[in-house]
Amino acid sequence: MDLQDQCNELRAREEPFVLATVVAYKSPQSAKPGSKAIIKSDGSQVGWVGGGCVQPIVLREAKRVLQTGKPKLLTISPDAARDDWKGVESYAMTCEGGGSLEIYLEPFLPKPQLLIVGSSPVATTLAQLGKLLDFKVVAAETDFSAVKDQIDEASYVVVATMGNGDEEGLRSVIGTRPRYLGLVASEKKSKALFEYARTKGASDEDIAAVKCPAGVELGSETLPEIALSVAAEIVRVRRASSVSELPREPNVATDPICGMTVDIENAKYTSTVANDTFYFCCLRCKETFDHPQVSQITRIGRS
Repeated sequence: MDLQDQCNELRAREEPFVLATVVAYKSPQSAKPGSKAIIKSDGSQVGWVGGGCVQPIVLREAKRVLQTGKPKLLTISPDAARDDWKGVESYAMTCEGGGSLEIYLEPFLPKPQLLIVGSSPVATTLAQLGKLLDFKVVAAETDFSAVKDQIDEASYVVVATMGNGDEEGLRSVIGTRPRYLGLVASEKKSKALFEYARTKGASDEDIAAVKCPAGVELGSETLPEIALSVAAEIVRVRRASSVSELPREPNVATDPICGMTVDIENAKYTSTVANDTFYFCCLRCKETFDHPQVSQITRIGRS
């Protein structure tokens, strides 16, 4: 199976991955323009865009791209960094082989799920808006028995039964903790529905997890306007979540021999001198460091 077929298969399974593509290079480099690799969320890689100091940089940045959902151009070069360019991350080329690479990292993420409970006009319009906003829309119009099984912490859920199966619709989602859970109902109606849910075992915490009335305040009067206000609130939650969930900066160290950035958590080669731990990208750097003369110089420099 070639790389494109594997990309298609991963997308069909809705499995997140990054496609890394070499777009430019300066010799000597083994990867050439058009070289590609698939990088999955577990860090596994299929294909080739470079080894040595290039591979750990690509894997680390691919993980970040998966978490942010934003593509990025990597430059790995001894030349000046492009720190004034947006969407570009620059690294110094520290491999002995030298050369330069530019690698484009493109994330492929499954669409977030928008689960709509009900068949009201608001539910229908919200489903249309959800598709336009690039959600995977799932509609439970009359049969609510399997709704709970489809909800996870990344889901966006709206109950928009509006008088047709309100109790059943609320009970089908109450107790879940999706990213967003909204109920389209008036204050009077929602109060009665929440009291009913309590008689069926719902806790105050379960009730508090339901946003009611669903939607941002737009002064909505018509049913399409109500659907628009709910869609706007979902977008706000979605975008706020993507910012708040930015990954923390990785715990890294600099290889004292070659200057490469090394992930401390996954470092294979280390040495300890006077209670200080040093991290290395490869065995050669560690052995160079461990040579008595090099080690003595390091001690003097750190004292």
